[in-house]
Parts: sequence; C-alpha cells; structure tokens
Amino acid sequence: MLRFKIFIQAFLVAILLIGGSAVASDSLPVNINGRSFKAGDSIHFSWAGQLINRPTPTGTLHVWIDNLETGQRWKLRYPILNGETGGSLAVSRDLRPGTYAFNFLAAENFLEISGKFRRVKVKTAFNYETRRYDTLSIKDLDSPVKYNVHAVMLNRMGLLFDEDLQVSGDGSFRIPPIVFGDTASLVFDTDKSDYLIDMRTPLDTSFVPFYTKTMFISIKADGPAERADTSSYQFNVSGFYPNSITLQEVVVTGPSRTKQFEDDHVTPMFKHINSRTLSSLDNDQLLRMNNIWSYIQANAPGIIVRENGLSKSIYWRGQRVSIFQDEIQMNAGDITVPPSEVALIKIFPAGTAISARAPGGVIAIYTKRGDSYDLPPSPYTYTVKGYSQPEILWR
Repeated sequence: MLRFKIFIQAFLVAILLIGGSAVASDSLPVNINGRSFKAGDSIHFSWAGQLINRPTPTGTLHVWIDNLETGQRWKLRYPILNGETGGSLAVSRDLRPGTYAFNFLAAENFLEISGKFRRVKVKTAFNYETRRYDTLSIKDLDSPVKYNVHAVMLNRMGLLFDEDLQVSGDGSFRIPPIVFGDTASLVFDTDKSDYLIDMRTPLDTSFVPFYTKTMFISIKADGPAERADTSSYQFNVSGFYPNSITLQEVVVTGPSRTKQFEDDHVTPMFKHINSRTLSSLDNDQLLRMNNIWSYIQANAPGIIVRENGLSKSIYWRGQRVSIFQDEIQMNAGDITVPPSEVALIKIFPAGTAISARAPGGVIAIYTKRGDSYDLPPSPYTYTVKGYSQPEILWR
C-alpha cells in the first residue's frame, strides 16, 4: 500500500500548490487569479472552506464552466481535504474567445465506490447468425451471497488498490475512498459466472452542494471583443438558455488498448509507418503460445529462429535481424520474457533507420507496464471516473 499512499500525497501536493497561487480574499472561499485571460495564460482557482467555517475533512469541489454564447459546458471536480483544494487551467489557442461562467459547487460527497453482488440465473441461447450465445433473461435468486473477492484498481500512474473485499450477506461491499486522477480500471477477480455486480459511485449520480458561487471570466482574442451580457445568466444543472446546446458529459471508450500503449510507450523512432504490430492487448493469441519466437514466426512469414545452445539468432529472408526489448538493443538469446508479460511486438522491414546494422530488419518487443489497458478483458472490469488532474489544458 506504500505506492498507493505516495500517489495520493503527490496528487494532493500538486493541487494545494496550484490552489495557493490564486488571489486571496477575506470573505470568499473561492478565488480566481483574474477575470480576463488570453491564449497561453493559466487560470488558477482555489477553495478555502475555513473562510465560511467549513473546513470539511473530505469533500469535492465541482467546477462547471459554461460558454454564455454557445451553451457548451465543461465539468471538472477536485478533492477537498482539510478544507482546501485548487486547480489550474491552461488556456488553449483552440478555445473560443468570449465570456465564460465558472460555477463552483462545494459538496461533502467524496469519491467512494460501493456496489452489490447479485446472485442470478442467466438464460442464454445460441445465435446461429452471430455464432454467439445471446442473453435471453436474468433472474435474481433468493439464495444469500457470502463471498470474499479480490479487487484491483489501477490507472496509468500505477496500482491504486489491491485488497480482498468483505462482501456482506446481502452481497453489498464498499471500497475505501481513493484519490486519483482521470479514470481507472477496477477489476474483480472472481470466477463466479452466476453473479452480476451493481456499481455505485454517488459522486457521478447526484450531490447536494453546501456552497455555490458563479464568477465570470473573459477569454480575449487578438482583436477587441464584445463582452456578453451576464445579467440574465442563471446556473442550473441541465442548461441555461432556452435555445442553447449543452454538451452532455460523455464517457469516451477511447482507442484500442494497443493504440493507447503505443501513444504512451513507443517513441517516435519506433513508430515507422511500414512497421507491423503484433499485440496481446486486444487478443489472446500470444497467451496460447509456448514462447514469443513461435508467435513471431507464425505471424511473420520469412522469419527464422536459429538456436545454438543458449545462443539464438533471428533471420528474415536470410538477413540477420536486430532485436530490441523496450527499445534497448539486446541479443535474442538474452530475452526470456514470457508471453504473458508481452504487450506488443513491432516488426520493421529491412532498411529501417532504427539500427544501421539491421540488414534483415528490426523486431521490437514491448513488455507490459501495469497500465489499466494491460488488464485482460473481463466481465467484471469497470471504468471508474476519478478527479480532474491538478493541471489541465482547457480547449
């Protein structure tokens, strides 16, 4: 759990440092470091609950930003600990100039996760068109649920939670409050196929703020801009102008796990347009192989593996291939990573600029890093939305 505590401390220190740069006030718990900004500027805001006698040990500051002209809305949230929090928005050049309403809503709710295991009987039937089994009905059973299950939560920063959950007789469970940014994957390690899990994160569904405040700021263009009339603005949770378009909060599934891994861990030199990528993140073919070399030979015609004792040489169309593991050049015989630890393999044709001594091309092997998209697909895998990052590019 040491890694988990370090992550929380780092996340909160960043928030408090940013929040401390906002303009102080003797009366308002919410402060912004200005009212007029342009592209390239940073908007800093902070919350100090002590100023209204609300030094809430834990809570959440919701920041909903409305464009008065278009009705577009952004939703952010930041953890309140010991009555303080803050954040920073870097104004992008892509952001539309105009007047924006910053709505601050402080609530006592914190990021908590709870749920309930349901003992069910699932009736399925084979679909001859799709060649899969379709669910026809789900029936809840009266039999009690008494089941201890292991839960793992992780995101791109690493492991956030890794413990056994105590599940009560009615199937309910609760995960202690966790502070993390962006989203995380929550996986329940269970082979019980006759369970469904109802997940609840109250912070996402409803909250009642104990303090609200609206402040207006303007984003300036290169030339003079007219200031919008703010007198008729009234904040509500669904929208404001009758003819406006409020963008609903969208959960983006994002690109494939392979694409996410490449974006995060593959450097530009290894993103050759003619390379071929073999991935274990979006399919399980590699996991069924005895070793990675058999997998490569089965998926890349022309590649030959020659072994002489402990040494190993790789050839492609008769030419020697250079081998890299996590972008470090190695001898093929020194690579002993098991298939279960390989995220993806990239194969580059002869003449690539990665290695001058690669007449037969290059094979680059990438190992898994503990990212949320490294998790194997599971019916008990859930995406949990966390807090906004302390520093965000606002576009």
